[in-house]
Amino acid sequence: MGTALSIVGTLIFIAVCLASLVSLIFGFPGTFIIAAANLIYAWLTGFATIEFATCLWLLGLATVGEVLDFAITAAAASTGAGQPSRRVTVGTIAGAFIGGIVGTPFLFGIGSLFGALAGAFLGAALAVSTGGGTMSESLESGFAALRGKLLGFVLKSGIGVTMILIIAAALIR
Repeated sequence: MGTALSIVGTLIFIAVCLASLVSLIFGFPGTFIIAAANLIYAWLTGFATIEFATCLWLLGLATVGEVLDFAITAAAASTGAGQPSRRVTVGTIAGAFIGGIVGTPFLFGIGSLFGALAGAFLGAALAVSTGGGTMSESLESGFAALRGKLLGFVLKSGIGVTMILIIAAALIR
């Protein structure tokens, strides 16, 4: 009975980690969900297969992923038209957030990612245009924000995959 329960628990843990990775598409903090699931699994198993140090490393990776996503998006947006601006950064972040929410019902939820990208573009472009920028500067900032949001998403997803590989290596040994 104990072995069957252990196998079922491990399968549930793996499913939660994979679902958390997919949740990144919808704008959820999936890397933190992976780290939390890992800590819970490690604690429930008495840290037999996954050590506490691994839990700390995964928490660190999750933090780096979220910070990189936010920082790259903000930095790309504010330098798009060559004029760093808090207004453009806030417009980008707010636009990505609102766009992610608005896009969620479309394409079986994957529209959230497209909505966040479009929102980042529109937020940056509107911030530049309402701040007195030209149409060219607005478009330049919008595309820079879109590229930054996409790069941030890709890097955070890569970190999420790395976290799952670390967990798999710990479970296999």
